[in-house]
Order: sequence, then C-alpha cells, then structure tokens
Amino acid sequence: MPSGNTKFLLDTYAWIEYFRGSSKGEIVNDLIDSEIIYTSIISIAELSDKYYRENLSEEWQDRYRFIVSESYIIQLSMEIAQRSGTRKWKLREENEDIGLADAMIIETAIQKKLTLVSGDPHFENLDNLLFLK
Repeated sequence: MPSGNTKFLLDTYAWIEYFRGSSKGEIVNDLIDSEIIYTSIISIAELSDKYYRENLSEEWQDRYRFIVSESYIIQLSMEIAQRSGTRKWKLREENEDIGLADAMIIETAIQKKLTLVSGDPHFENLDNLLFLK
C-alpha cells in the first residue's frame, strides 16, 4: 500500500466501490485512513446524479458529507476546463468511449500532480494510476 508523499485523487468509481464495501473499496478505505485524499468536483456531480437516479437522495446526503469531510475537493479551474477537450480527444485515440467527465478527472489528476485511483476500464492504461482490481 502506498505511503509517504503520494497524494491520491479518488474518482467516482473508487467512491462507489468504497461505499459498496467491496474488496476494491477496502483498498480505498486504506487510502482514506492513511493518505492525503482529493476528489474532483466532477465526481461529486457524477455521484449526485447516480444517487438521485437510484432514488437514494437521503443516502447521498450522508455520503456527500463523508466525502467532503475525508477529502479535499478540487474545483474545476479554467486551465483544467480548457485542456479537457484536448485530453478527451487524445484519449479517444485509444478508447473511443472516453467521455468529457472522464477527461476532466484525468486532467485534474495531471494538473494537480495526483495519483488517480480508479477501477474504471477507461483508465486502465493511464500513467500515474492506482488501478483497483
């Protein structure tokens, strides 16, 4: 398990696995307990959408408060927004299913020099990734 100066950006997938209590979520739990954790505002929006779509709005409120208390939230900067389109199209050369939200999260990790934590197959071949298996 990583430790030291590494800082981690948990993506939407990582948070979902954490809240499910899966074996992948256990890896995330260990990071939350021992490392410096960040979350993109984009993941907050994706999680909000997921919980409201699944009629779990009350559960979302508790989980939202937990995320905000356990991680630093990274806002979408002009630089991240400006570079996300280019990032998306570069990533689409290898995976045509990459969406703009994915590109924004990846660009956030790159800009902020964070290790992305995800099990999303779209991200599997990225550099500076802790892939949840």
